[in-house]
Amino acid sequence: MECPYAGSGRPPVIGAEMLRDHPALTRLRESGTVEVSLGGREDGLMVTRYEVAAAVLVEPALRGEHPLAASMRTGADEEACDEEQLFFLPTEEHRRIRRTVSRQLTHRRVAALVPRVRREADLLLAAVPPGEAVDLVRVFSRPFPVAVLCELLGIPREERGYVRDYLYGWVAEYGGASTVTESAGHALSRYLEGLIEARAGSPGDDLISAMLRRGGEDAELLREDVLAAVRFLLVAGHRPVTRLITDGLELLLRQREHWERLVADPGRLDATVEELLRHVTPTTLASRYAGVPTEVDGSALAGGDGVHCALAAVNRDPDRFEDPDRFDPDRTPNAHLSFGLGHKHCLGSALARAELRTAFGTLVARFPRLALAEPAPAAEEEPGRRRLRVVLDPDGDHEPVQR
Repeated sequence: MECPYAGSGRPPVIGAEMLRDHPALTRLRESGTVEVSLGGREDGLMVTRYEVAAAVLVEPALRGEHPLAASMRTGADEEACDEEQLFFLPTEEHRRIRRTVSRQLTHRRVAALVPRVRREADLLLAAVPPGEAVDLVRVFSRPFPVAVLCELLGIPREERGYVRDYLYGWVAEYGGASTVTESAGHALSRYLEGLIEARAGSPGDDLISAMLRRGGEDAELLREDVLAAVRFLLVAGHRPVTRLITDGLELLLRQREHWERLVADPGRLDATVEELLRHVTPTTLASRYAGVPTEVDGSALAGGDGVHCALAAVNRDPDRFEDPDRFDPDRTPNAHLSFGLGHKHCLGSALARAELRTAFGTLVARFPRLALAEPAPAAEEEPGRRRLRVVLDPDGDHEPVQR
């Protein structure tokens, strides 16, 4: 893809596809920090260098609100289908909801959840015919993070259809979002409101119950905050994990020596996951907005102006990472920015790491001969849908592709 920054006098339009196009991002990085238009809808500075991005993400002057924040609210009367609003809330509301989550989504809670995360991985993989070619996205990498989130939130297994219908509709396949049907969005919202009401009266050991214990506040406001927090976790906590499992496994199987090293030495799992986070970069953009006039990398910003860090470019900055396009689990240090920094760093980073370690660790332990399979016939493919066909155990009835 051609780098769109060509000095035409108008900000180049940067779409979702380019944010994963590494050759184009390399050319954009060579232009320095430049003004761009995100999808033709929002202008701002695009940062592609590690040093600048790390400074932007923690800069106090860049803790302002999105220009549309004043019109965004999370009350029960808000459109339940529109989750994008949750990423650009007014500052005080955003802080309040983050506090609601961060005080309870602790490392201790995640560690206690790990045995149930392993159980969900085992249950999903036990249902897959090991000798047949299957789409990993459909049978594992998409349902797995949904199951984990349901475990975290204490959603009973027989009631998880609300969550699956909603997330499968809203995020479609992980490569592109689509608008969830109104019925699925409102059905989920009504279900969660009822669940929160029930947990307020009869708490359990789940995250919803823990968040409801925040005292000293109006009970109705607290329940609205918990509802917003749950909706945010469901959307923000699903797609990146699905992408990393899918793209990460494909990378390991195409560069087979890395898979074989994991099979031989499972102790390499943590380092492999960290390098996959850097190399794949499941979330491509981290945005900040100027609260007061300031300057970024020599460019002046007025209050409300946006700065957008292209994380896939930042994580392959050659000034920070030696031979950045090479996948190297032995890379040290590996201070990638896939979870961001500062006041909007990823609250679910510990949970995401636990999911990724469990997913890859389970696959390595149970199916060491796992291999890529031939693509499905064209008649069976749906345009725009991400697929990864694999055979869990090539000693079954299906011959895998030899790589």
